[in-house]
Amino acid sequence: MFEETITKVFSQLDIDNFNVDLSQRFLFLCGGIINVRSMIPASFRDRILGYTATKEPQLHDYFVLAENFKDYFKENTYPDLLVFEDDIASISTLILIFLESPGSLVELGIFCNKPNFYKKLLIIAPQHETEKEDSFIYLGPIEYIKRKDSTSVAIFPWPDERVADYEEDHLYDLCEQIKSKLALIPKSEKFDKNISGHIALLVCEIITLCFPIQLSEIEQALNSININSSSKMISRYIYLLQKMGLVKQIAYSTNKYFYPAKKENKRIRFGKTLKNEIIDNMKIFMSVRQSFIDSNDPLSRRRKTVLKLIKDVLAKGDER
Repeated sequence: MFEETITKVFSQLDIDNFNVDLSQRFLFLCGGIINVRSMIPASFRDRILGYTATKEPQLHDYFVLAENFKDYFKENTYPDLLVFEDDIASISTLILIFLESPGSLVELGIFCNKPNFYKKLLIIAPQHETEKEDSFIYLGPIEYIKRKDSTSVAIFPWPDERVADYEEDHLYDLCEQIKSKLALIPKSEKFDKNISGHIALLVCEIITLCFPIQLSEIEQALNSININSSSKMISRYIYLLQKMGLVKQIAYSTNKYFYPAKKENKRIRFGKTLKNEIIDNMKIFMSVRQSFIDSNDPLSRRRKTVLKLIKDVLAKGDER
């Protein structure tokens, strides 16, 4: 009954009427090391994290650290770094690259060849390096990107890693530049099935409306609206969503189920159906939920048990 309802509900939707809600911001931070135990911040990126934690808490909550994704290659989730970079850039609101480590220079090289992401890019470069006439690494790629999008590069005096003090005005100005860049990014846009970030957020919405739900059932929901994604691709999207704190998973018996970390956030607005009828997300949620709540077959009973476990987990999270 659950699977039949999934097909029935999602097959009536018209993806041409979908809109993606981008109001929740995600700022992907690459750069120098972070050491919370050190008396002296280990990098510029470390300093901006410490500064925003106390002075700009809302901005701080947007940050997603590159370290969260260091296991992207495990279990063959991603075939290589380039595919991962495409997906993380697609789902992120902004990509902040602090040019202070070998890894950040690799990131710069990768994004130099991705002009469709320039509007999302903010490169924080050291003033002393950009002033050198022979600095090809800094002047070549940076000047190229600046010509394409003048808001994509910010140059600042670099902090001394041996000294705790650093001019707070520089950190304030960087935060203001980040906020100015954010203001240029729309909070919603028309759904495009060729944009991996849109598909990932659609997967998130499917999980929110249909939890507890398994991987094969997510694939079925996507197929019902003529989006053909393999289970491997869906696993990649779920990996991103989990690392960004949007979805969680729970193992029960021989199955793995997914559920939203926060139910109140809406990622996709479906608009009118193929029959030009208005359908809201809550109606879909109730239809899917009723399909197994009212049934007593073994699979429905198991799903109800998993739902109880998930509710317990979510309730404990609310108490913290």
